Amino acid sequence: MIAAVHATTVWISALAATFGSSIVAAHGMGATPLHAAFEPDGRLAIHDGDNTIASFIPKTKASEHGEALVAERWVSGHDVLLVRLPRIGQSVPSEEVWLAERSAGGGVQVIWWGTTGALDPDGEVTGAAEVDDTAIRIYRTVARLSRCDGQPVRLALMTWDFTDHAFKPVRPALPPLAPVTIKAHRGGAPEGRPQGGFFFSAASSSPGAASDPSRLRPPVALNDGDATTVWSSEGDARGQLLTARSSGGFAITGLRLLPGRPSTLDSRAGGPRKLALIFSGHADNVDVELEDDADGGRQRAEVPFWIALPRPITSGCVTVVVRETASPGAPLSIAELDVMTEVDGPQAADRLVASLSAGIACTARQPLLARLGQAALPKVVAALGKASPGSGRECLVEALTTMLGSGAQASPEAGAALAGAVIMATPTEERAIAKVLPAMAEPPVGLLAATLRNAKLADADRLRAARILAGISGEAAARALLAVVGRIQPTAAHTRGALREAAAMLKPPAAQLAEAELAATPAAETSRRADLLVILAALARREPTVAREALATLEATLKGPASFEEQARAIGGLGTLKDRDGLTALAELRSRSEDGVLRYLATAELGAPEVEDQVALPALRSALADADPRVRALAAEALGQRRDQRSEASLLAGARHETWTDVRRADVAALGELCTPAADEALQLALKRDVDEVREVALAGIAHCYGAKANPALIHILGRLPESADMRALAARLLAERRDPATVPGLAAALARLVKEVEADLSLHTVVAETAMALAAIRTPEAIAPLVTLLASPSASCKRAGIDALGVACDAGAGAAALRAAARDQDQAVAIPAATAESHCREVASSISP
Repeated sequence: MIAAVHATTVWISALAATFGSSIVAAHGMGATPLHAAFEPDGRLAIHDGDNTIASFIPKTKASEHGEALVAERWVSGHDVLLVRLPRIGQSVPSEEVWLAERSAGGGVQVIWWGTTGALDPDGEVTGAAEVDDTAIRIYRTVARLSRCDGQPVRLALMTWDFTDHAFKPVRPALPPLAPVTIKAHRGGAPEGRPQGGFFFSAASSSPGAASDPSRLRPPVALNDGDATTVWSSEGDARGQLLTARSSGGFAITGLRLLPGRPSTLDSRAGGPRKLALIFSGHADNVDVELEDDADGGRQRAEVPFWIALPRPITSGCVTVVVRETASPGAPLSIAELDVMTEVDGPQAADRLVASLSAGIACTARQPLLARLGQAALPKVVAALGKASPGSGRECLVEALTTMLGSGAQASPEAGAALAGAVIMATPTEERAIAKVLPAMAEPPVGLLAATLRNAKLADADRLRAARILAGISGEAAARALLAVVGRIQPTAAHTRGALREAAAMLKPPAAQLAEAELAATPAAETSRRADLLVILAALARREPTVAREALATLEATLKGPASFEEQARAIGGLGTLKDRDGLTALAELRSRSEDGVLRYLATAELGAPEVEDQVALPALRSALADADPRVRALAAEALGQRRDQRSEASLLAGARHETWTDVRRADVAALGELCTPAADEALQLALKRDVDEVREVALAGIAHCYGAKANPALIHILGRLPESADMRALAARLLAERRDPATVPGLAAALARLVKEVEADLSLHTVVAETAMALAAIRTPEAIAPLVTLLASPSASCKRAGIDALGVACDAGAGAAALRAAARDQDQAVAIPAATAESHCREVASSISP
């Protein structure tokens, strides 16, 4: 670094000599403030009143600099002129600086002329020139190099020598003496790699960086765990510093330092003797004196010094400053320097577990426990066994599952602790437990089963145990879960349903166990038998080898003296299996059962889209004549979805003669899917004569079948005053689906009438909004114009409908202008949504612009 400083001194002297010829001298310090002005030839002249003291041509182009700032300073009895010329248009700030000494004889001698501020495009390296009452200093800084107390780190620092007229290097300033000094010796340091996450990220010296601070590199050799790699300073090490940082939040207990080069005989050669430790925040700094063995460390060259702090210091940063070295003036070498924290040493596991139990910094501490491995497992298990529900227990659960997932061997105690944590577990805890317990060689099935059977616990806790049991393979877990199906108390519907869902997810093979449980359940336990039927079907679908046996059981339930609930569950089970024989059984039940609800359930399963037509269609056609209107409506809906042409005659008959409105509505809706000539005629007839509930589906069917030819009918209904608001709104929605520019005149005319009609009929507000949205969907200028007009309506709801529609259309012309005007409305109910819509449209425009 000294060589680099000398080179810089030579460069500065040459610079002063180069520009000395451009200086115009004048004598005396004026009483008026100094000022600067540019001459016609581009020179910057410095004036003291009417006298010109000096002038020079700036190196910065005229178009690239701002106004010149001039100052005069007394520095150690010398009159110094300072000119700063800010550079503009730069990505990072910098300025041209001119320094000169004003002599009593009227002459001016340039001291320094250069650039301060950013010296590279990203501002990583900066130059600085300081002038105060005592000295003129120039130095550089590097953004990534800092001290923990925030004090600047001056690199290549030099001060001006007025006698020799040259800049001379200055040793870095040492921090003030700390209130506490530690005597450190070899031995006694915690072993192993530090866990606190501290890494030395910055050093004030690196080989080859003295002449170019941008070449400073992180001192990675300091804590790489390899004593054969060393960090070395360049030149005199006094005042050099190293900074380590961590986001772990762990209190620092000390530093472990291996000085010099252990591979050499004299490990203290080039090592430190005194250090200063600087911490962030309000922590007191500490000084360190390294007292070596009597032989200078020759016998214990590989034993590090242990710098134990008087008390743990909570700090995310520590800076180590070299106060004194064993070889003054020589470079410094350090093999290893580790920051040890509360999570290092023999008590680390206890401290980690204690902090996790308190819910402190879980994310940072959990991986550390995983690194400690099997030795720390019993401590975590013991703490979890004592922990109460809350953030601390959640931390412990996640830590334990992380450890087990990282290779630690699970013990029965660990399984028991996790099973106990099921009570009042958070979703995070449940996910962690459900992931780990099934992977154990001997999961705690008995404990989970006991939780499931405990009627004193909340249903949520018992169901949580059920879900975890369902994820565990093996007969024991399946039997434990199936044993309580239909018997858990209280038998609330949602609890029974959740338990069925859990059991339906049992790991295969479990279907035969469910079959056996069903066979062993007395006929009187109808609820349990019904639940087991549902579970059997779900399990059998995932286990094809037992599907036939499950199918036989379900069919036998439909034919035997089973309860209504069992039969209903068997119908659902056959629908789950989707087996042709089972579906045929459902078709037979639909035709012969005297229970309308069972027939309805069978029809619903047969009408599912996954059921093949060969089985479903004959049964659904037959169901159109069912005695129960609910069955007839359901069958018509399913046939319409399948667009079954063979059911047309029955559907037409229903549309004309069905007395139940819901059934007739389903028949008309199905005809709207067929789009045959006869179906179209039926739709027209229903639209003219039926009740609105049926007319609505007829109108939708006409729109579907006729396409654009239906537009006039839709426009007619939209503008027809006697129509209900629901019918008119439906017509507007169907037109919006068209997005047909040919409908704009009709929509605009209908909207104009609606604005007047809404004053007398408030139910038409919805129709106004739907019509506006239909125009917004078209987005042509002709469609936007009625929406803009809508904002002039006296009705606040009409204005809001226009604003909402314009916010969807996002027209860049008249629509945008209308929204801007509305955003300035005195009525906040108009201005706020208009401003929101305008902002949304701007975002849309920016997202699609190239």
